[in-house]
Amino acid sequence: MAEKEAIERKLDEELMLAALEQARQAGADYAEVRGLAELQSEVRVKNGEINKMMSREDNGWGLNVRIGAGWGFASSAELTGKSVKEITAQAIQLAAASARVQPRGQAANYGTPSTASGEYRSPVQIDPFRVPPREQLEMLFSAEANLRRFDRVKVSESHLQAFHSFKFFANTEGARQRQFITETGGGLSAIAVEGPYSYQRTYGRGGNYGQAGYEYILQLQLEDEALRVGQEAHDLVAADPVPAGPTTVVIGSNLAALLVHESCGHPTELDRVLGSENAFAGGSFLEPQMRGQFRYGSPAVNLTADATIAGALGTFGWDDEGTPARRTPLVENGIFVGYLSSRDTASAIGLSASGGAARASSWSRTPIVRMTNVSLEPGEGSLESLISEVEDGLYLETPSSWSLDDKRMNFHFSAEICREIKGGQLGRLYKGASFMERTPIFWGNVKKVAGPEEWKVWGFLSCAKGEPLQSAHVAHGASPVLVNNLTVQREGK
Repeated sequence: MAEKEAIERKLDEELMLAALEQARQAGADYAEVRGLAELQSEVRVKNGEINKMMSREDNGWGLNVRIGAGWGFASSAELTGKSVKEITAQAIQLAAASARVQPRGQAANYGTPSTASGEYRSPVQIDPFRVPPREQLEMLFSAEANLRRFDRVKVSESHLQAFHSFKFFANTEGARQRQFITETGGGLSAIAVEGPYSYQRTYGRGGNYGQAGYEYILQLQLEDEALRVGQEAHDLVAADPVPAGPTTVVIGSNLAALLVHESCGHPTELDRVLGSENAFAGGSFLEPQMRGQFRYGSPAVNLTADATIAGALGTFGWDDEGTPARRTPLVENGIFVGYLSSRDTASAIGLSASGGAARASSWSRTPIVRMTNVSLEPGEGSLESLISEVEDGLYLETPSSWSLDDKRMNFHFSAEICREIKGGQLGRLYKGASFMERTPIFWGNVKKVAGPEEWKVWGFLSCAKGEPLQSAHVAHGASPVLVNNLTVQREGK
């Protein structure tokens, strides 16, 4: 039996359903149970040697119950008749204690019931957990060797990863859901050195991950891309620093995707707006009264959260509260119109239903509002047509570093690669390009977004949020964008 089928069998659905019934009999007004079995593998080759070969599995379950306005959650890696009784008793005890300290007269409102049942499976052509390790290593060694063909490249690395998860969800409203999700991806890194200076060029920092089988890794063409990445690292370390000052900029798809993540996705998470994430992740400048009124960007800017995009990391059948995947507008023609939401946060501001954005990173965590596939919708034209409109400017691609304030109003980004644009044509390489701006000013200066032929979904593995910390897999679609009057700064030398 394959490893992933073996871990799926460790979740006894009948025992989890028994926990629901015991919670109901113990006085719970509502209860939901969630089981999660996961398998992960990772292979890395660095400087001509195997750097890492790892396989990890994890499984467990959790029970969340409500009594009045109080909630209680308990979880365990053990799923037996005994553990069901113990975990149910813990969750009930916590919910009862929580209900006693809620403000007098506070109503319990969990929003629209989740009653859907069914099964969801990732589209998989080649099971990544059945691909022989030798085959994986041959590809990685070949790609990493291609990075080292260039004299200035001193540190080189190639890697691939695969994830599989089986989720079971049920609640006292009648939902019964099974989800089988497979994700894969990989990338490259080359660090070049020239005298006292070093510079890194990557393939994958911009999000080379998707919900698919090993065929996704093959489509990345790591061996071919390594020749480009190695050459660019070799050239960039010796390139001139970027000229600083205000200019017109074309931003490539994967840098645009990370801008969407940080300055669009996070501030539209409704739990941040309501204050429950302020302690760690910060809040948001997008207050509820601004919905439908606030100009977030230019008319060219349209943003959506869509958990139905085929092959994207933020896609599923149902979120971790049992809400069906859906598409939610966030910004329409530059106007802020919507939030990423869960059942309770949607109810708190009077939305008709949850946006289906409640997810947990583990069986031992409760769901919180997370990004799904938050995307910048495409406009018209090609990348070449955007560049052709620029007489004197810059092209920026691939995120290098980034930081934001706790309201997501001010941000700073740097790019791995920068090219001069002169007379509508790409020119010489520059290094060390960065920029700072306020979120609505940046998006307000977006003149154009390239069309569907340039639109690509990028998958990111490490969106961190919550206390205790939860790291989620998310995705963002974006086409290149043309931005007026962006002040580019020079980092390093």
